[in-house]
Amino acid sequence: MEAAESLQAGERGYQRLAEQIMGLLASGEFPVGARLPSERGLADRFNVSRTAVREAVIALEVQELVEVRMGSGIYVKDLPGSFKPAYVHAGPGPFELLQARRLLEGEIAAQAAGLWHDRDLDRIQAALAEMRLNFHDKPANAASDLKFHLRIAESTGNAVLVQMVTALWEQLRGPIWERLEEHFHTPVMRHASLTDHQLVLNAIASRDSGAARAAMHQHIDRVVSEFVKGWS
Repeated sequence: MEAAESLQAGERGYQRLAEQIMGLLASGEFPVGARLPSERGLADRFNVSRTAVREAVIALEVQELVEVRMGSGIYVKDLPGSFKPAYVHAGPGPFELLQARRLLEGEIAAQAAGLWHDRDLDRIQAALAEMRLNFHDKPANAASDLKFHLRIAESTGNAVLVQMVTALWEQLRGPIWERLEEHFHTPVMRHASLTDHQLVLNAIASRDSGAARAAMHQHIDRVVSEFVKGWS
């Protein structure tokens, strides 16, 4: 295996990278209890992005092969063996899906700014009010979060866009996303999302398509930045 072997984006790069890291563990380079190189070190070694490394490490953590210790780093918890199958994920990773959401929902917000009726704005505002009301109830807050984004899509009057947003959110709810949220989803992050959503709503209400698109992009960019924060 070439250490600097490049991973192609269409190959579910994080899956292949997880297998390569498993190869390092199986080779004995990193025994149980050892600390793995930093994410930046792994990214340089395998010539991949840090987001691919983050997803690969989370995939290995789901398998209980590594342990992520916040403020310390990534440690080998167990070694791969024939009894433990490689992690298989049915679809794209969280960062790929977030990129798709950024493109799609940015344009949806821009469209909504030019098309909404009073009832649409009322429904978007009500979803945001639900998020605030459910701030300390994480599952309810997450449901209100989705509702906010769906209400924006619904205000375009295009049912296909609503279906696309629904499908992207459903694909996100996999084991890697859940583990990412365990590490990084905090009340501070929920508060930041409320602020982001208010900016999106303000831009839509002002019928400023450019500002609505930018606000949605900034919101999803911030989510990505939260999920790629360093562990050590």
